[in-house]
Amino acid sequence: MIFFRIFILSFLFIYSNPLIGSYKRDIWRYHLNLKDIKKLFYYENKLYCFADRGFFNLDLESRNIVKNSVDLNLSGVDIIESLKYNNHLIFIYSSGYVDFIKGNQVYSINLDLTENATINSAKKNGSNIFISTTEGVYVVDAENKILMEKYEYIHNSKKKIIVSFLDFFENKIYVASGKNIYFSNFNSSNSLDYRSWDELSFFNDSIIGSFKIENQIYFYDSNSIFSITGNNMDLKIEGDILSLKFLNNLLHILYKKDQSTFLSVQDKNSNIVDLKLPQGLQVNDFNFYDENIWLVGNGFSLYNLNEQIFYSPENYPVKSINKIYADNGFVYAFSNTNKFSKYKEGQWESESLVNFNSISSVALGKNDKYFGSFSDGVLDYNNQIIIDENYPESKLKRLENSSKLVISDLDYVNEKLWILNYGSDTPLISWDNINWESYTIGSGFYHYPQELIFNNLETFWIINDKNKFGGITLFDINIKAKYHLSVSNNKLKSNNINSVTVDKNNYVWVGSDQGVFYYNYSSLDDIKQIGSYLTPNDGNKNIFQNIMVNDILIDNSNNKWIGTDQGIFVFDSNKNKIINSFNKDNSPIPSDNIISLKTTESGEIFILTDYGLISYNTYNEMPKPNYSDLKIYPNPITISNDQSIIISGLVDKNIIHITNQSGRLVFSDVYEGGGLVWDLKDSDKIKISPGIYLVFILSEDGSRELIEKILVI
Repeated sequence: MIFFRIFILSFLFIYSNPLIGSYKRDIWRYHLNLKDIKKLFYYENKLYCFADRGFFNLDLESRNIVKNSVDLNLSGVDIIESLKYNNHLIFIYSSGYVDFIKGNQVYSINLDLTENATINSAKKNGSNIFISTTEGVYVVDAENKILMEKYEYIHNSKKKIIVSFLDFFENKIYVASGKNIYFSNFNSSNSLDYRSWDELSFFNDSIIGSFKIENQIYFYDSNSIFSITGNNMDLKIEGDILSLKFLNNLLHILYKKDQSTFLSVQDKNSNIVDLKLPQGLQVNDFNFYDENIWLVGNGFSLYNLNEQIFYSPENYPVKSINKIYADNGFVYAFSNTNKFSKYKEGQWESESLVNFNSISSVALGKNDKYFGSFSDGVLDYNNQIIIDENYPESKLKRLENSSKLVISDLDYVNEKLWILNYGSDTPLISWDNINWESYTIGSGFYHYPQELIFNNLETFWIINDKNKFGGITLFDINIKAKYHLSVSNNKLKSNNINSVTVDKNNYVWVGSDQGVFYYNYSSLDDIKQIGSYLTPNDGNKNIFQNIMVNDILIDNSNNKWIGTDQGIFVFDSNKNKIINSFNKDNSPIPSDNIISLKTTESGEIFILTDYGLISYNTYNEMPKPNYSDLKIYPNPITISNDQSIIISGLVDKNIIHITNQSGRLVFSDVYEGGGLVWDLKDSDKIKISPGIYLVFILSEDGSRELIEKILVI
């Protein structure tokens, strides 16, 4: 089951890729912003803080923050509740799974909710867990870890009600649904019988919670608190209430007033003490542990109210990443705000731009850096100058009948900044810091280019907005000639183009809603016919039929990474063999819907999905000019399932032979790129035996041979 895997990952902090033996446990790494925390819970002297797509914990003894995002599979995980029973930590998810964790052991059950049903809350009563769903109440036997029964019809024999939460008091179970409360007596009635439920309906708004003090149960909506005695309800408190909790024998009330959030403590004598929160703090959850009140919320991680100290994991990018970009050893992550993050050598640095929002792209010039915006034009970063239609001699134009100056993409080529000015009648613009030039690339729908790709043959491949006709425009920057590829002129298989990239052999790869095809391109004159389908050696021309191809990445070995809405497919450099594939069932990627793929010079592949950013370290760095930096590690190596040999510092196109001491060949490959991972398996995919092995590394023409030894124990 999927959640069994998830919590093996998250609590053991171990992941072993079944496809490629990993040398390091961080071969997969999540890059998640963990500021907007939704849930806070305590387990084994740690506070666990969950954001939408990741979590971290705070050790209450050391006060050290540990970011656990590396190992967490985030495929739509939404933790509704955490409970404890008989030395088990129990997690309940909106998707209908329940996990029981004890030590390093995890057991999962699936409630088998219907397709549109979700879990809203949960509460333990004795050895049973009562789970509120959009289709009634599910009862789980925590002792035997089984689904015991369902209260699907409450007070109505024909309609399942939406239960937001439930509670227990004096042998009664109370369930809240909208503005109504239904209750049933455990001792005198059968809760499976809809006729055993009585109804209370005195609330003005939907009921959002409950609590108990001494011999009284209370329910509350967003602006009132009622006590219940028998079939009667009494109004107790009115106010803009967000949450209530009974902690450390005191009632804590979280409420909002005048755009600020307040936390009040009400004792048993109804005396109210307001606890001061930092200005503008938007609190989502709070709890009392370690003799302190801890808060989590929007825009911050963990806050200790007693000490007035923020605790936060470090080294994460901006949240809500919608685009990634790689250049000159850096990876950039953009959101739809004025913030961006830059990553290099395992570290993220985040920054906010002044008066410049909705970053679309970045171009690294000779001595400068430029940002494009979907609304504000171009930013000269080094000089902190916004370049728009008012800049001297500018050719930039705002959208017709709009205040937005839309820059869909940037590139720096031949000491010029090239700009795609979306919506302009001359949408391709160049600027060398002095002179401006603008170019028409077509009329009408060709005024809406979205992406700019340059190949080594002095040609831009421009992806046009598929909602405005689509297709591709080619533009030769030397002769200023343009050429269109579309279905109508029989040069494309689809006008819905999502990705164009160029490999090391100058093949141009195109990803669309009709699969992957490529062009063997050397000049505009070569575009005489429709591109060729990417076809594996099994002859399957329809491998991507009904699959949306969103992005194509060429890695340092000239392999092709195909990002689709059904995961990632990796083809070898000869484009005829699938050498790997990743989806949420066989890897930690958080979603099968791949939005973008980028790589670094070190061989780390960044994968942006609709559920967050993750990276996969291939250890396949850019090729070196010679073998002076050659490394083979770890050496010696212990033969085990989670270890592999890393060979780095290779030149391009190496011939690799590995033999045992007697000279028997166990591994052989012609390898492009500067590094490789060997999983200690022979050509038949069988794990080798301990011993001494010889590594022969030859240049492509066989002119240079290196011999290294590996000790396998």
